[in-house]
Amino acid sequence: MESFNGIVIEDDQTVDQRVDIRNLQVYGNAIFREEVEADEIEVFGTARFREFVSFDRLEVHGAATALREMLGESVKVEGVLNVSGRFRADVVVVDGLLTTQGKYSGANIIVRAKGRLEAFRDMKAVKYIINGAAYSGAAFRGETVEIASCERSELARIVCSDLKVKYRPRGDVPGIEEGSYILSSYFIDTQNAELEYVAADKVECDNAYIGPFCRIGELVYRHDVEIDDRAVVERLYRI
Repeated sequence: MESFNGIVIEDDQTVDQRVDIRNLQVYGNAIFREEVEADEIEVFGTARFREFVSFDRLEVHGAATALREMLGESVKVEGVLNVSGRFRADVVVVDGLLTTQGKYSGANIIVRAKGRLEAFRDMKAVKYIINGAAYSGAAFRGETVEIASCERSELARIVCSDLKVKYRPRGDVPGIEEGSYILSSYFIDTQNAELEYVAADKVECDNAYIGPFCRIGELVYRHDVEIDDRAVVERLYRI
């Protein structure tokens, strides 16, 4: 069995020196005033990083705040993670609450059924899978955005190659109310759109299936469009 090589913080501590370690575990309340570099970081209590933090793997079971840039390979959020600076991670899995106040870039973001993502600056990823809820007042950019949920998401601007939005019921959540939407957006720019329960002011696309209970203010398409009888498209243009 591989031995543990690192630091365990079990009480209230303020760490004034730079940390460069293999493993960091926080069970108490920790404040890190200088840079932190670790292979693995696990937060069960609370951790506050005031300077740059980097890692191979980060797991947040309690609460963590990064005031500067955060750089890593894998992030799992079961508690609460707030990143104020720029955020770069290859894979992010959200079971709790992730708030990003700086720009994010990475490969895959997965928001599970009881997870929530709140983004206040631009997000850029290869693929988004949202089974919970997401909020963005800026832009969601990527190749694929897939939303399959019974929770409501609000994404101001979506720019992607493929967008799929589908209502997925969950046993502990009542069915969707009449007039409610899985996704609300001001502007969607995508090549291919398959939508259900979507309210959008404007959609631009190559091909679109506008499924049941959608309300689209303006739909601009280039090739093909199919509109369900239960959907409302106020203005339709082909270019």
